[in-house]
Amino acid sequence: MNNDLVFKLDLMDQRYTLPKYFGISPRMVTYWKSKVVLPFFDTGKKGKMNVPQALWVCLIQELSTFGINTTKLAELAKMVWDEPREKGYFKSKLEKHIAFLKKQNIVDSSIDAFEFILNDSKLLSTHGMEINPFSDAVIDSILIDKKPMSFYYFPKTGEYHIRDGNKAITEKFLEMINDKAYMCIPLMPFIEQIVSVEFQRVKKDIAYLTQIENQIREIIMFKSPKYIELLVDNDNIKPLIIREDHKKAKQLADFFLNNKLPKSARLLIEPRAQGNYKLTILTK
Repeated sequence: MNNDLVFKLDLMDQRYTLPKYFGISPRMVTYWKSKVVLPFFDTGKKGKMNVPQALWVCLIQELSTFGINTTKLAELAKMVWDEPREKGYFKSKLEKHIAFLKKQNIVDSSIDAFEFILNDSKLLSTHGMEINPFSDAVIDSILIDKKPMSFYYFPKTGEYHIRDGNKAITEKFLEMINDKAYMCIPLMPFIEQIVSVEFQRVKKDIAYLTQIENQIREIIMFKSPKYIELLVDNDNIKPLIIREDHKKAKQLADFFLNNKLPKSARLLIEPRAQGNYKLTILTK
């Protein structure tokens, strides 16, 4: 990963999941498209989703279950996906990033690519739909820092707020939750579900996993071991035990999302008899 923005753009290009993997029917997706609840989907196309988009679909399903109608959901979708693009959120982010790279006086091939996007209105609009405060919060809080996050929705006003484990509660948000009725939806269960699906269905390396994590995933998901003991520095954290008859993808997703592993970590692989493995992540 060259830098944070390169990572985010790469992640947005990885689209592996479909709504049906989360129990959402094609008919419901078509209906939501017609009501502009899923603005990142082209009408009539069966689009695969990246992680923030998949999270949005799961969130829409949850809000619908609680009785939020499609008119309200469309208004929310416009605030989350359209307004940041219209206000130039991604463009501003890109301009600041280019200026930062140039100020470092370091030759970076990504500068030309970023400037090309900046001068191409179609690319700028496409990326502007994908990178916004919602997708930034998902990537920063879950996939990088791995902090829990919740989505607050205020039905009477249509306002929303994303609360993560990194930021202190603002005075404005405190006033909102004290004065208005709201719904609080934890997002970690959805993230774990999405990651579990990708772990099972994607055989190539996944952008939001480190090299070590991708190695571990390949062994556990595709080499069909009967028993795996996964440790960090032998005794640093509680070991993860995965047996052949367990739901391996969910266990592994939970492990990665709840344990921050350094990028300098090394993996010690010890094959055992009868299809068993001992995997030790060395962080020291």
